[in-house]
Amino acid sequence: MTETKLDVHICKKVLCQPRTHDFPQTAYGSSFRRFNPNRFDDYGNWLEYSISKDAVFCLCCYLMKPETEGGDAFVTNGFSNWKKKERLQIQVGLHDSAHNQAWRKCEALMRPKQHITAAIEKRSEQAKKNYQIHLTATIDCIRFLLRQGLAFRGNDETDDSVNQGNFLELLNFIAQHNEEIDRAFKNARGNLKLIAPSIQKDIVRAAARETTKVIVDDLGDELFAVLVDEARDISIKEQMSVCLRVRGQGYDGASNMQGEFNGLKTLILKENSYAFYVHCFAHQLQLALVTVAKKQVEIALIFNLLTNLCNVVGASCKRRDMLRDSQMTKTIEALKSGEISSGRGLNQETALKRAGDTRWGSHYGTILRLISLFPSVVNVLEYVEEDGNNSEQRAEACHLLNVIQSFEFIFNLHLMKNILGVTNELSQALQKNDQDIINAMALVKVSKQRLQNIRDDGWSLLLDEVSLFCDK
Repeated sequence: MTETKLDVHICKKVLCQPRTHDFPQTAYGSSFRRFNPNRFDDYGNWLEYSISKDAVFCLCCYLMKPETEGGDAFVTNGFSNWKKKERLQIQVGLHDSAHNQAWRKCEALMRPKQHITAAIEKRSEQAKKNYQIHLTATIDCIRFLLRQGLAFRGNDETDDSVNQGNFLELLNFIAQHNEEIDRAFKNARGNLKLIAPSIQKDIVRAAARETTKVIVDDLGDELFAVLVDEARDISIKEQMSVCLRVRGQGYDGASNMQGEFNGLKTLILKENSYAFYVHCFAHQLQLALVTVAKKQVEIALIFNLLTNLCNVVGASCKRRDMLRDSQMTKTIEALKSGEISSGRGLNQETALKRAGDTRWGSHYGTILRLISLFPSVVNVLEYVEEDGNNSEQRAEACHLLNVIQSFEFIFNLHLMKNILGVTNELSQALQKNDQDIINAMALVKVSKQRLQNIRDDGWSLLLDEVSLFCDK
């Protein structure tokens, strides 16, 4: 007899409840007590009495108690403290107690016809095939949405809704273009359509477990690295990119990475105390430069103004289109006059981009783009100053126009361009795969020397560059 059939047989047999037995007396101090057979009336669906041990046991806990639970007198040696009759009710506990969980498993075991395996066996071959088609289509939709990083749920998932969400709309699209899938969907009952949110989550969790298992099996006992960074898609929505490599961990030092309590570094160390932390050198350089630069009030003001410029100029599609059209017109005029040359990769369409403290070279890139797009940015601000939607927008555009067209702003802008140009080359060099620590230290030394040259001999050249820009 198999183990499952044996358990069913034990569950169905008559419990050992000898009501007419002459229960022995046990001394408790000056009094004597014995088991009361009336307890079979109160707990008759699980309580058993052992004549040889003069103790009671719990049948369902004996058969189905979770392995993680500790020892229990009702399972091992039996319970025989007849003074504490309340211990029987404590054994039962609340609805989610170990005893009740074991009892529910026993009940399920005693109804084999209701098991999912029995339900599947009852189905016809066509029903099984339809279910397989439906499940495969559902999994394919979920896999596609996971790969694209798209949301599943919609605001209204009813059949007549126009916004059912990506999952249901993709599923319906597949059915419309595949007769076999469409037929399986139409023949499926409501509870077999596999579209409930809980089922979606179950499939996602199953996929996550299988993916994790494959990764862990592939890694084995080898050392590996977890590289995590922010990545943005075309809609400027932040995503998290994760890469597994060999040896160590790399972080950008942001608070959500190295946070003391909930940072990714902390969470990983809780799972594996042997993991070690390595801060990315290029990010360290970027953070150090930004922190030092912003200690100067004038430079901090520049970066604040750059952020405001990005917000105002990029506040709407109309303004971004205006910036692009203005720059295109000026580029065409410069090509005609011979001021710039044409060629492959030259004069590409650009736009202002927001700087970020933990993104390599982003401040340098923002400054370069502002210098390149400066006349077009002025045109957009002049438009907002005259035709803004409200007085606040017009006032902000007027303030930005006055500030960015001042000699002080242009001077500081070009100063930071030259300084960050040197450090950006160092940052790019530190990110190369074939870089070693000795060469990196040499690059740092060269960069420091170039910065010192700017301090000693670069002021006259900088002043000429700023003057030429202002005149133009």
